[in-house]
Amino acid sequence: MTDTFVFNAKCPEEKDQEIYWDYPRGEDGHIRNGSVAGLGLRVTALGNKSFVHSYLFNGKRYRKAIGSTIVCNVASARLAVGQRERQLETGENPDFDQADSRRAHRLTVREAIDRYWESHICELSEGHRKSFALFVAKWRRRTPQSATRRGHNTRKGYTDFGTMFSDRPLSSIKPVDIERYQKQFVSPYMYNSALRHLLALFNWAIRMQLVDMLNPCTPIRLRKVVRKRRDYSTEQIRQIAAQIFYPAFEIVPEITNLSGPTKRNMALVKAGILGANDQMMELCNFMGILFLTMARPSDLAVAKFEHFDFEKLVWHKHNTKGIKLSRAAYEYAYRTVPIHHRVADMVRAQRARWPESELLFPSHTDPVLPRNNFRKGLARFKALPGVPEHFQLYDLKRIAISLMLAGQGVSHEAISHYVDHKGNLETTMIYDLGLVDPLRPITEKLGDLLGV
Repeated sequence: MTDTFVFNAKCPEEKDQEIYWDYPRGEDGHIRNGSVAGLGLRVTALGNKSFVHSYLFNGKRYRKAIGSTIVCNVASARLAVGQRERQLETGENPDFDQADSRRAHRLTVREAIDRYWESHICELSEGHRKSFALFVAKWRRRTPQSATRRGHNTRKGYTDFGTMFSDRPLSSIKPVDIERYQKQFVSPYMYNSALRHLLALFNWAIRMQLVDMLNPCTPIRLRKVVRKRRDYSTEQIRQIAAQIFYPAFEIVPEITNLSGPTKRNMALVKAGILGANDQMMELCNFMGILFLTMARPSDLAVAKFEHFDFEKLVWHKHNTKGIKLSRAAYEYAYRTVPIHHRVADMVRAQRARWPESELLFPSHTDPVLPRNNFRKGLARFKALPGVPEHFQLYDLKRIAISLMLAGQGVSHEAISHYVDHKGNLETTMIYDLGLVDPLRPITEKLGDLLGV
């Protein structure tokens, strides 16, 4: 490229513009020194000419006009390109512009999210990955195994953080940006979940020294969540337990001489619950084990038959949420808890139902995967007499703690350890909010002492 070539260069008639790149070989075929890679001459159909610089920064291709041919000649353009290339070698963007942050960045928000996912999030549970993808990175959502229209008409009322600030430099995110993102959420649960994910993301980036900044989420406070209790009376608990362990016993007097699982199975048949399928039977096994072990439904969903020892009546729990199995210098494979003999009977019944499966409650479509829900069975169970409409599967753990153990004087420490709490008593104290009937003798005694 020479000044003469620049003066005579024209744009082809069939194009709007043409770019001629600087090569060492001239028009006459001779090789000349001084050519610079990335320098180009842009000629438009209107006759405008300008020098451009094409470069690669952070894996993205950019092209920047560095001056008109009226102001610059070939030598000055080569000098300018050389200076810009030296800036690129040091990791600086020569086109840094505060007005347009997409054109200048060292680590964008999306790049930081992808690195955080590959370094940390991908090793966590599926539920945590799903929650992170919903609030922070929708492009990381897991593709469903089968194409369905479930949720097709559902529209989210918020934009995920990665999409909102995709090309922004991570170090440029301020508390006002976090506040603008958090204003999308009306529900305090969603507000707090999104804020916790962002707080962890920036803590990781700062800890890994990817950015030198204060965490912009620190000034933002979590919203106070006021939960609505689902209260159960002692009589309701007895009726729920009866529907699980002896369903429809009152209407089947001819099975009073039977006992154990046989009586329970006959009661289900007589009540018409077992018919074309025995999903209700499997649901009763699931809820019965939850009731007698006070485990989380997520723990039981991934439990395997090999985790249970019928001789010692123990359950080796390989999945725990509260008491962590790992320490600084070593790691445990599982923790062991005792089980009732009725739990062993239900596990044997599941083994007879799924002889080829490893999981205690496998999916009906793919026995390798755990069963994801009991939606239809729970709807039928709630329709049974004595079961309140507000009953939920997780309440089997709560009501057993609140009224069956704490009300009988069992220490909070023992309950907390058995149900796999994190060790603090504040979690267990919450269950005492529903402790009503066992506290009535205290009310009566107080009245007697005061003489009222």
